[in-house]
Amino acid sequence: MKQENSHNEQWTNDDDFMKSMPKVELPYSRSKADVWESMEEMLGDENQAIEPKIEMSQKKGKVLRPLWLSMAAIFLLLIGTSVFFRLYTKTVHANAGQHLTALLPDGSSIELNAGSVIKYKPLWWRFNREVQFEGEGFFKVQKGESFEVVSSMGRTIVLGTSFNIYARKNEYKVTCYTGKVRVVSVVSGNSTDITPNMQASVQSNGQVFSSEEGNTEATIYWMQDQFHFTATPLNLVFEEVERQYGVQIVLKDNLNENYSGNFTLDRSVEDVMYNICRPMGLTFKKTPNGFLVSQKN
Repeated sequence: MKQENSHNEQWTNDDDFMKSMPKVELPYSRSKADVWESMEEMLGDENQAIEPKIEMSQKKGKVLRPLWLSMAAIFLLLIGTSVFFRLYTKTVHANAGQHLTALLPDGSSIELNAGSVIKYKPLWWRFNREVQFEGEGFFKVQKGESFEVVSSMGRTIVLGTSFNIYARKNEYKVTCYTGKVRVVSVVSGNSTDITPNMQASVQSNGQVFSSEEGNTEATIYWMQDQFHFTATPLNLVFEEVERQYGVQIVLKDNLNENYSGNFTLDRSVEDVMYNICRPMGLTFKKTPNGFLVSQKN
């Protein structure tokens, strides 16, 4: 009992109790400044861990943006190239006094008479063999996909053949030499098929006619520099002279006569004019650009 009382008396207050405890040194002790510095370092490490993710995302966006721009540029280039291929047109003129041969991309050829013109799309040719044509020409078409000749009055569709087209003003005539040809009116859509030694003509009202042609060689005499006329209106004869010699012929009087005869290009234009005018009772006078034709007084 005595010992217990003395124990209670030994620590009468907290200070005495704390002083009586054995001293213990903490292994880790830091100031507030050290703690804040450590926390800032930890936050900095976390930010550094986040920043690479942001940088990777930004880099990914930077990589994708040029990729999309490149794809868009390629797409626009393809569209532009396709449009260019479809629109680019080559034109071949056979001027007055000139005969020439036009070669097409597939090896087909066109012998062009004077005063004729063709237009076609060479870069789009493998997809669409189409020729726009006015004048007179002899076509030799290579076999292949459909081949079409388009003029103001008619269309001629073939698969591989040779034929002559006369397409001037209100006249449209097609003469077939080999293969098979379909002739279509642009006005009405009426059509007819012709085979060798046949000729088709398209009228201004859209009617299409076909007939056997007894002398198809006469149709292409122009390819041999020969021009034959049978009961042909005089104004058409003089138009042919204008085309073949590159001159201008003015008709002073209204001439309704028809002419039958021929001329060849190895003769001078004066000689040709004389042989046309003399039997028709006409006279001609040379001008700076050609000739003035009138009836004899």
